[in-house]
Amino acid sequence: MEKAKLIWWTLVPPFGGSIDCQFNPSSIAISKENDWDSTQSTNFNAPFLRFAGGKNATYSLDLFFDSYAGDKPHDSENSTVIDVREYTNKLLALALRGAGNAMFKVPYASPPFVKFIWGKIVLFTAVVSSVNIKYTFFSPDGYPIRAKASVDFIQNDLLGLSDDLIPAQNPTSRTDARKTRIAHAGQRLDQIAYEEYGDARHWRTLAEANNVDDPFSLKDGQLLVIPAPE
Repeated sequence: MEKAKLIWWTLVPPFGGSIDCQFNPSSIAISKENDWDSTQSTNFNAPFLRFAGGKNATYSLDLFFDSYAGDKPHDSENSTVIDVREYTNKLLALALRGAGNAMFKVPYASPPFVKFIWGKIVLFTAVVSSVNIKYTFFSPDGYPIRAKASVDFIQNDLLGLSDDLIPAQNPTSRTDARKTRIAHAGQRLDQIAYEEYGDARHWRTLAEANNVDDPFSLKDGQLLVIPAPE
């Protein structure tokens, strides 16, 4: 599965790096606002609006981190676990001058520029406006081992070369639109396969497309991708 990541760079050492999202986000919220001017008039209920300029777009991510699911092994000798701050501190550094490496002797250093990349999704260049970390689970000796992070970004194109919020894919690389449907309580994949393809044996196609291990474990309201029959 393609992993989402944050690519960042600065004007001072170490100049750049990346942060892999331990778990891909379940949603991405993008916002764009414009300013409009109007002239007050007693003759119209809704006077004509004149475009007065755009505002920086924003987006936000809700990320989840769990040190039990990390790549590093647990320290079985000392019966401790990996501190989840090894992940979350990297996010906090995106709000610091030079990603936490700039000293006062480099007064022109600012927090990093950031791009969110997930497969073919590449969002606009941005900087971090806020980071909120909530530690939700701790080891017996007080180490945080599970955390939720909410990160807000604001558009900041250094060269001002692009207004694209989500650049379109090359037409030659576009994939066909995929049908989806909502599962209801008590439904099974073989039933849905019969309704969609006229053959219950295609339940395996649905299972593979939706990463479903148990065809009887569908949740009420679960969104299913219905791929074209092979």
